[in-house]
Amino acid sequence: MIKTGDGKAGFKLADKPWFAPAAPFIRGTHHTNDVAVIGGGIAGASCCHALNQRGIGTTLFERHATLANEASGNPIGMLEPYITADNSLAGRYYEAGYRHSSNLVRQLLDDGAAIEAAFCGVLSLPANPRDESRQQAILDRLGNTPPSDTSLSVQYLAPDDASEVLGLSVPVGGLFYRDAGWVNPPSVCNVLANQTVRVTGQNVAQIAPLADGGARLQADDGSSLGDFGAVIIAGAMETSAFAQTSWIRDYLIALRGQISCFSKSVLGDLNVNCVLSHKGYLTPERNGQHVFGATFDRHASHTDINDADHAANIAQLSLALPDLAQRLSPAHLTGRAGLRTTTPDHLPLIGPAPDYEAYLKAYPDLDKGRHYARYSSAPYHKDVYVCTGFGARGMIGAPLAGEIIAGQITEQPHSLPAPVQEALHPARYIVRAIKRGHIAP
Repeated sequence: MIKTGDGKAGFKLADKPWFAPAAPFIRGTHHTNDVAVIGGGIAGASCCHALNQRGIGTTLFERHATLANEASGNPIGMLEPYITADNSLAGRYYEAGYRHSSNLVRQLLDDGAAIEAAFCGVLSLPANPRDESRQQAILDRLGNTPPSDTSLSVQYLAPDDASEVLGLSVPVGGLFYRDAGWVNPPSVCNVLANQTVRVTGQNVAQIAPLADGGARLQADDGSSLGDFGAVIIAGAMETSAFAQTSWIRDYLIALRGQISCFSKSVLGDLNVNCVLSHKGYLTPERNGQHVFGATFDRHASHTDINDADHAANIAQLSLALPDLAQRLSPAHLTGRAGLRTTTPDHLPLIGPAPDYEAYLKAYPDLDKGRHYARYSSAPYHKDVYVCTGFGARGMIGAPLAGEIIAGQITEQPHSLPAPVQEALHPARYIVRAIKRGHIAP
């Protein structure tokens, strides 16, 4: 962490030293206090913004020519609440993340930022009886939301009312989040990174620790890309490409997703007033195009567009809007495909990069139930952090993650409950594996 003041508050989990905060370093003791961020998608841009807001300079490295080229490059991303009926750890994180993202986008828009967004509302329809029960539980809980908290205002709409709000006839009623909507992710990435130094078209091959802390980034040919006080790896699947994080590859999953788009002129009488969320989604018009989808395929790694996935998206749309779906065919559609990065427990990896081998040596017998006081604090790769694994929820998960990591670096801890922060900690998979006897020192 970069120590910015004399405050002593921190992410302290005294009874779980394996999740202890990374050791801070004092600003001014390094060649530079700037932070390098690797990856120009929504995760990397969010980290840059959060640090810049705290007065920390950032340099963003992106291997492509522009930001938001991969999973963050879709023309429309949902700004939709992810709520779980049982208030699970994932639900708690993404609910907080949605609130943060919604407030952030609104504030940036109020400040005149060039973000494309529409808070047109999201109509969420149940796909089956289980979904109906889940929506009822959500309605019961959020019905007690204070009137001042408009970001999660929700109401149930009967089929006729839901059809009127959407602008299309729907067979069932559902939940309407009137203050939700959509954003254009590339525009968000560019605004969040507007105060950072951008180094595009540049791959980072190595992170070389410096003797007095911080790290030197190196290119493929071994040349220096600069010295930095800290490094945040936010490169989706490429997060595991470095010596410090190679172990993470066993816990990252690439999910291919293809969206489908059709021109408003294809169905000239179509009028979609809000986002429809069902098993998939359908968006209002943006630049003359409607977007719907999307597929989820963990067995494909290519990003070529194919008609089979267009057909799958049409079939998925037919479950909610059969009349509309039957008027579409793959021949009408364009699209885009990308690889979303997720994890086995569907929660992102946010925080200091664990030293894998040192963890195995420090906690060889966690499965024995010995008292926590016998263990030392967590060993990390000094001044290296990880931010990845948001799957399809980058827009409601990454901006809050940027705040969490910026808080860790500047010793300004976030107020998220400790169990949620533990559930996000990159070391959680190492700790679980040791406790279950799956790995041994």
